[in-house]
Amino acid sequence: MALWTEQDQQKFDEIVTQLQYWTSQPCLACKSPLLAEDVLYSNALGLKTSPQCLPCLAKGLERNQTELKTTLLQHIRRRPCLCKAFELSAGALPTVLDCNFTPTENLPLSSSNSALIPDLIWDAGDLGCGDLVLLLRSKLRAMLPGELLELTALDPGAPEDIPAWCNMTGNRLVFQQHPLYFIRNKD
Repeated sequence: MALWTEQDQQKFDEIVTQLQYWTSQPCLACKSPLLAEDVLYSNALGLKTSPQCLPCLAKGLERNQTELKTTLLQHIRRRPCLCKAFELSAGALPTVLDCNFTPTENLPLSSSNSALIPDLIWDAGDLGCGDLVLLLRSKLRAMLPGELLELTALDPGAPEDIPAWCNMTGNRLVFQQHPLYFIRNKD
């Protein structure tokens, strides 16, 4: 079982504040009312200040809505602060969303990165998850499909956040060994 830390509590409090504000606002894409789950899904994708409803998120990411929701729920249950906020807002049953899940250690996806020649190199320094994924998204959008990005990310949450974000967005994480990540732009 994951331990609840002071940092988790601070993030949880921030998320609750976001929920209180954004659930009284419309989706920024289609103007339909935002549900608490939509705000949490957007948060998991790094869209804390521009949440969208699940259908708009799926459309923007060119993903099937059901598959995206499943992927986002998997990410949410691995983040104690998001999981607790989801349970609070949705009243999810433990069988639906098991917040006691402890992720396995992130292992490198390749034993060597010597054959990886990036098309773009980006040092994100110590940018945190939200800012990191927003800028990462923009970097990859500027690249051609199939091109390779070499990312250096010092944020301690990057070993969990970057693979989850890649999985959610359809970009392929080719190699990871914190703080180095190679991401292939989706086709």
